[in-house]
Amino acid sequence: YQRRVREAVVSTQSTGKMILLNDPDRIKKDGELAFISALWFWMTPQSPKPSCHDALVGNWKPTQKDLKCGRKPGFGVTINIVNGGVECNHKPMKSKTFHRVETYKLFCKRLGTTPGANMNCETQQQFAAYCGN
Repeated sequence: YQRRVREAVVSTQSTGKMILLNDPDRIKKDGELAFISALWFWMTPQSPKPSCHDALVGNWKPTQKDLKCGRKPGFGVTINIVNGGVECNHKPMKSKTFHRVETYKLFCKRLGTTPGANMNCETQQQFAAYCGN
């Protein structure tokens, strides 16, 4: 999948054209490309953020700054990675964030697994935030 995304995002080997940079709507027209792009986003860290996958499965170990900013492994930090500036650090939790968490819990139940701890991001600062000394 990485080769296909790299070719679509950066360039094609045959033409050197910037496919997605020149035509971002192509993702709407190409289901395979949309799926691969979503998978790429889920699996790829984007500094200073870990990948969503690593945060959810426990591969990511928060730094002291992360802990000071309220970021701990779990579903909540994946919300922060994807949309932290809009959805995180709001008390009470925003309605769409609440529904996202409830949907996650429902899928976990239907799949016969537990959702784990730290399911929301209402006390988390976004990754670009300065959280003190």
